Amino acid sequence: MDARRTFKLFGFRKNTKSQPFPFTEQTTSTGTSDPELPSLALTRNFSNLSVTSSSTTLSFQRSSYHYHLENIPDDILCEIASWCTPVTILHSSLACKRLATLLQPYLYNSVDLAYTDLCRSGLKVFSQRPTMTRYIKTLILKPNRNSGWTNSSDKSIDEQWILDCLERIAFTGDLPLLTTFKWYGKELPKDSLWLTLRTHCLNIRNIGTSVGQKTLQAFKPDDQLFAFRNLTGFHLFTQILERWTMINYQMDRDLPETLWKMLFDSKDSLEELTLDGTCFSDANAWNLKPVFSGRWPHLRRLALGNVFNDDSTDNDEIVGQFLQEHPSLEQVSSLGNMTYSTTAMACLLTLPKLETYQGKLQQLKSSGELTQVRNIILTDWFSPSANFGDILGNLHHLESLSVCVNFVDNLQSQLDFYKRLFAKCSQLKYLELSSTSWLSLRELSSGLRLVPHLRSLTVTRVHKMNGGNSLTKSALLIAAQNPSLREYKIRDVPVWDHLDQLSGIFRTKLLGCYTVDQHHLDGQRVLNVQETGIGALRQQYYRIFTRVIRDIHTVIS
Repeated sequence: MDARRTFKLFGFRKNTKSQPFPFTEQTTSTGTSDPELPSLALTRNFSNLSVTSSSTTLSFQRSSYHYHLENIPDDILCEIASWCTPVTILHSSLACKRLATLLQPYLYNSVDLAYTDLCRSGLKVFSQRPTMTRYIKTLILKPNRNSGWTNSSDKSIDEQWILDCLERIAFTGDLPLLTTFKWYGKELPKDSLWLTLRTHCLNIRNIGTSVGQKTLQAFKPDDQLFAFRNLTGFHLFTQILERWTMINYQMDRDLPETLWKMLFDSKDSLEELTLDGTCFSDANAWNLKPVFSGRWPHLRRLALGNVFNDDSTDNDEIVGQFLQEHPSLEQVSSLGNMTYSTTAMACLLTLPKLETYQGKLQQLKSSGELTQVRNIILTDWFSPSANFGDILGNLHHLESLSVCVNFVDNLQSQLDFYKRLFAKCSQLKYLELSSTSWLSLRELSSGLRLVPHLRSLTVTRVHKMNGGNSLTKSALLIAAQNPSLREYKIRDVPVWDHLDQLSGIFRTKLLGCYTVDQHHLDGQRVLNVQETGIGALRQQYYRIFTRVIRDIHTVIS
């Protein structure tokens, strides 16, 4: 294999995708459940690229000379792998035995078993091949979740079996590099698991777990979950998919003092913190007020459920002092029914490093100018008549926006909505748009002209039978009308509700992934198409092909 093919095979995209950002402690699986911040895709220009290794120096330039794979040193291949996506690494590891061995640390560095069948098959393989698990640094388990397709018939799985498998793997020392573990099961794991992880995975510093109805208020002071020390991240939250069934509980119950001691003792290391006890009707099961007594100089990410039940000015002083003591905060999320007063929001939005905020639009209504915030994730739904500019003001500095709109009334033009929205945030680079009804891709494409720097787009909409143009034709129109767009995803789903948005798990009917490239021979722009869907007989089909992007008039006709 020559060097040029090697670079093309690897794709040369920096793998910046880490564990799901703990705004809602759910991965948007792409599985995702938690809305994940868009990761910047860094690319390299190969026309003048010099790579230096310990044994040789190679200059990869556009020429007719070919370098064979066996002549490329391991350290150069490892450097290439560090810039690749997980899918690219997987494909590359299948090329030959040498790459399969060399890329194992990159392939199993972060493992996200995002749904039931994947948990079942993945843990069976890991139990039989412990050499794989020895490279795992991040492990995320999401049992009893569907795979995200309308034809999925995932059978429920015994969570106790999953925990037993994981405990055996950890006990035998086959997770020596594990630093991050997050559990999204229906109930809190048994206490012995946390003891095993703490005593046999000596590098673990970031832990997270969901809590269900049975374990919601079953915490005890001597729980092993609260015996960790020097944590960099801690995440405790109610199971989102089960919240509406959590009825029998005592509101604002105190959490064990050992939990707060563990967190306060990690003051010099804690960087991520999620505490969310949201239950039925946005009530809160836990008393979270002690969190404002903590001081964590390196805290970067904070996600809180409802803390206060009133709007007392005393609360403003407590929150304001807490925020002033945490100037390192970069990402803040208001979960459940958590709200900040006008005074607290003003203090929050003046933090010197704050770049990302997730919450409801109403919370930002009286916050003043959002001059520093670069990323906004709005968790409420909007009517197409909503005017974001009147509420948020000028957002020309905004780079990333996630918003959900309901076009079901269809009284106003969708294009008018896009014009009002994009006129206030013309510098957008990343956009995630969800609609609880059918959304016209043609009108969206026209509206996207107002954001000429847009690089990445994700659209989720309700599937419409006989909905006009094929998804591929609509994708070509979007590429033709928006030349700066480099990658986008269009997901068609059945009718969905707020729970799907919060969990990030949709019952997908059709998924199209598109990337725009320049043809290496004639310079034409081409659209790489990957479409997966569910047919009329509930069978899954795949289409992978390339189309030349013509001028707009040709695409429309």
